[in-house]
Amino acid sequence: MIDELVLYPVSIVGTGPGDPDLLTVRAARIIRNADVILYDCHTAESALSVASITATIRFVERAKESVQAGVSARNSRMVELIEAYYNEGLRVVRLRAGDPMMFGGANDDCRALERQHIPYEVVSGVTAGAAAACTYALPLSEKYQSNSVTCLIADEIVDNFALVRDAAKLLRHGSAIVLYMATGNLEGIVHAFLQEGVSAAMPIVAVSKSGWPDEAYAVATIGDASTLRASGKLREPVVYFVGQHLAIRNLPLEKWPPAEVLSRCSGA
Repeated sequence: MIDELVLYPVSIVGTGPGDPDLLTVRAARIIRNADVILYDCHTAESALSVASITATIRFVERAKESVQAGVSARNSRMVELIEAYYNEGLRVVRLRAGDPMMFGGANDDCRALERQHIPYEVVSGVTAGAAAACTYALPLSEKYQSNSVTCLIADEIVDNFALVRDAAKLLRHGSAIVLYMATGNLEGIVHAFLQEGVSAAMPIVAVSKSGWPDEAYAVATIGDASTLRASGKLREPVVYFVGQHLAIRNLPLEKWPPAEVLSRCSGA
């Protein structure tokens, strides 16, 4: 009698910003138990440190299709491999950098797997913004003063910064804005904030490569935000924080002692 093949749900696992110590316990367990690990973003590679030595690990090149073809077409090879390994009864893990649902990237995986009637689970990961805010003790919210945090994906802006202009209203209410993939549009974003009445003295903090050994940070105001890029120490990916309550309260031990931060903390 032939045993019936057991099929395991595919795991779409968020790897966080880079530091494997920031993997959730569940994510680490699933990666460790995986038979096959597939990924297409080098940022996710740090999570491979917890993989089993017997696991099949494959980097999947994204097809360079035209823009009209869409993300699904560019990711078709990944879906083909997932399906093939799944049908062999293997525990398949598809790694996604950061939090899988944060930028909607995992949506394409979910839709594709649903079309193939393949069960799946999505395992959360720590976003770069959350990791950096905790590393530097950035107060993204302040009791009774700021009750909202808004994340903006700012790599493609085609609406005359309409969303940014709306976000400026939140800044005036004490909200914090977290900007992802914003470096290319930072000048326009800052200009839109200023046009909408945001104070030039509003703090802005940039954290580069959150969770990586060469992580760096820079502090400025909206009025002199150009100095962030001019410093030359910020490498992509960079996450930007904007808000009136922002101040770096802490640094990893290896980054001490920063005189300007010490003075801020002592005067708080």
